[in-house]
Amino acid sequence: MKRFLKLGLGLLIASSLFVSCSDDDDNAMPNLSVNNGIVLENSATAAITGSELNVVDTDTDDIDIIYTVTIAPENGFLANTADITTSVANFTQADLTASKIVYVHDGSQTLTDEFSFTVTDGDNVLTGIFNISIGEKQIGYFYVLNEGNSNGSVTMINRNDEVTNNYFSSANSSVALGQYPQSMAINDEYAFIVVTTASGAGYVEVVTASDFVHYATIDGLSYPREIAFANGKAYVSNGNGADANYSKQNNEVYVIDLKTMNKTGQIAVGAGPEKMIVSGDKLYVANSGGWSNDDNTVSVIDVDTDKVVETVTVKSCPKDLVVDANGNVWVYCGGAPDYSNYPNVTYVNAGISKINTSSSAVTSYDLSNLTTTGIKNIAISKDEKTVYFMSDAVYEMNITDTALPTAKFIDATFYGMDVNPVNGNLWLCESTGATTPGKVHVYSPQADKIKDFTVGGAPNSTVFRY
Repeated sequence: MKRFLKLGLGLLIASSLFVSCSDDDDNAMPNLSVNNGIVLENSATAAITGSELNVVDTDTDDIDIIYTVTIAPENGFLANTADITTSVANFTQADLTASKIVYVHDGSQTLTDEFSFTVTDGDNVLTGIFNISIGEKQIGYFYVLNEGNSNGSVTMINRNDEVTNNYFSSANSSVALGQYPQSMAINDEYAFIVVTTASGAGYVEVVTASDFVHYATIDGLSYPREIAFANGKAYVSNGNGADANYSKQNNEVYVIDLKTMNKTGQIAVGAGPEKMIVSGDKLYVANSGGWSNDDNTVSVIDVDTDKVVETVTVKSCPKDLVVDANGNVWVYCGGAPDYSNYPNVTYVNAGISKINTSSSAVTSYDLSNLTTTGIKNIAISKDEKTVYFMSDAVYEMNITDTALPTAKFIDATFYGMDVNPVNGNLWLCESTGATTPGKVHVYSPQADKIKDFTVGGAPNSTVFRY
């Protein structure tokens, strides 16, 4: 049983309790001069050196100062670098000084660990506790949203790479999710799935995050697209289906009370609002133009007042957004389609626009050779310093670069793209059609392919849950 309350993420505890069991007058009392603990990332291995744990004894050599583990770590083990697969219960101060002792984390979803020990110089004995802080939690579940055809679905992949297709249906007595689920987001309690129907009666399906069982339905929406959280509220972007003339229609963002799951407000924005993202106290809304493909603005909403405070002009048909390490917003603009040479479709004024959120200044870069489909075409790295985007391939761009890259990062395009926030891997959705199983390809941040999963039809995004 743990002797001390564990502290939160990233906290390093300097010392615990040290008791002398004897004090021989002929043998100087050792001094536990350093007990700083360590910090490491989930599933990592970290050395415990003399800088983290050190006993000073004026008349005993380091090799004769012996540590014994009395209560082992619960979420990993100690090992010698000579064999890091085998647990050790004894080591010396000389081992610590030579960086030979390591802690190996087992990958469990824990923020802290510890071990108790005694240390002796042969006559005198001290006791203590060494504290370990796990820097990041591990992703436990990966949810892939599949648009499908008449009925969409959710694929659940657990941390052991076990795949459950039709996960929503299996958790809800074979009830289907519905037509064209477009996006999904999750908080501590609930998962929210935005479903855009062909009939113009879209809704948000709310399930409990722990078991994916139906909790509520947020309805009264015409063409909902995306959901975001800010300031204790949810926001849903809502548009209109195509009319006979594909005319431009300005639309709205609905404000949702997360306690009642009811709409409590409506904010007028541009046409065809799609992705939304939060930077600071502002919600940025990409106005794609909807079926008219005739908008090139981003609406900026103050989440305290729920009012539009600014409208920023970007490239044509903005659809997807990310926020970088500086809080700036990067906008993926798919361009207005030109069908004059159909079936050869070109996209006019496509590009990447970066909004400086401090000054609202916009820097834009032209995209050419656009061949990707779908709208989820931009993502940000784990450290938020690298932007990934698609055109005729996947590219990576440092946020300090002043021009788009020419070298392809991954020589393929996909239907959706997300980044695992813990390890930085890219999860890339491949659609082979609405009625045939799709795939998710996982790549490392170095563009090495790691694994594939077979999922539902037309997968468009992956949501990560701890």
